[in-house]
Amino acid sequence: MSLVDVKGVNLVPGFVVRAESFVQRRFFTLDANGELCGAVLEIPKTGNISKIGFRTGTVTVSDAIKISLQTVDDTTGRPTGTLIHADAYGIQASVATNTNYWISLQNDVAVIRGVTVAIVVEFNSYVAGNLVMVSGVQYIPHYMGFPYVFSYLGAVWAFTAESPNFGLEYDDGVIEPILNVFPAVNATTMSWDTNDNPDRRGLRFSVPYNCRMSGVFANIDLDGDADIEIYDSDGINLIPDGTISLDSNIRSGTSPRPFSRNLITPIELTKDTFYRIVLHPTTGTNMILYYLDVTDDGANEAMNAIDGGVNFHYTTCNGSPSVEGDWTQTATRRPLIGLMINQLDDGVATCDFPAVTDVEKGVKFDNDAKTGTFKEPGVANVAEGVKYGAGDTEFTGTFVRNAITGAVVVGQSTAGTVEGD
Repeated sequence: MSLVDVKGVNLVPGFVVRAESFVQRRFFTLDANGELCGAVLEIPKTGNISKIGFRTGTVTVSDAIKISLQTVDDTTGRPTGTLIHADAYGIQASVATNTNYWISLQNDVAVIRGVTVAIVVEFNSYVAGNLVMVSGVQYIPHYMGFPYVFSYLGAVWAFTAESPNFGLEYDDGVIEPILNVFPAVNATTMSWDTNDNPDRRGLRFSVPYNCRMSGVFANIDLDGDADIEIYDSDGINLIPDGTISLDSNIRSGTSPRPFSRNLITPIELTKDTFYRIVLHPTTGTNMILYYLDVTDDGANEAMNAIDGGVNFHYTTCNGSPSVEGDWTQTATRRPLIGLMINQLDDGVATCDFPAVTDVEKGVKFDNDAKTGTFKEPGVANVAEGVKYGAGDTEFTGTFVRNAITGAVVVGQSTAGTVEGD
């Protein structure tokens, strides 16, 4: 297999670089009977949904919350108030400030991939609640047509063209990914300078295919100079030309922005191998990095519902690392950093020839995972499946491959066959 150009670059994870000013949470305050908020989205997988995830903001007065899956009115785009199933709701008796919840439905509810539903958050039976729901996350393309966020705060319905911030967990334990939906994340920032510990913070990642990384991107507020450092798979050494210096005077403005920079020497990444892209401030002025936190439901990993999955997560080190163990990982945190890929494996297998030279009559070729060229003494090489014999004086026949236990060259002075046995 070989690497081929993708005619541009692929961005991995894809959603990060498209941020506008950057991720901001969409808050709705529920403080009266009948108020609600939620999101309209598609069911991502046929199966049984067991839980729904959501996140609160500031809770002034707690009250029991009901979260449900409802049908959608095909004339208004609003929830109908009708459950998709009698058991398609759960109750959280009380809620706390800035907390993620994964609420069990009354019973698991069977769903079909591609069906449009509404996740609705409301008071179960209003008493005196006053609380904020984080129902959406804003990023580019934040003027989205679908999925979308809605609210009803006592007077009119409102629709918001932002990414919903809810998760769906199935009875197999998987929090299923939904494009342009975040699984109940906390979107926030961190700031640090060269004097802080740790001074290197960033992304540890692996990809499930061979590829070539041509550059990196990050969503940051670059108030002070910094270096992007790219560490090889040993966690110790920088890749060749693996430091990119960022000058805080060379940017479009003083607000948060996505930065993308090329590597002088692109690096070929090996599938299922971890590398690191980290930010290292070089002055005493703070820089700001944006990130997402998820709260998993026990052993189930909400990070797998975000582009890139659990193999893209937060890593830190103070000072230059001397061993892999100098790094600390946080699997439930995603810094908004990623890679630019300009070559991908073409998926075409190449011949893996045996370690010996041409295989002669009577010699066993015993690695059934390989193919090669076989040669009878005195005649031309014979490729797999190609009949030979014209003009040959010693050997004729056809090579027939059967990759079970190997292949043996069988022959005689005038005719023969290369067969798999």
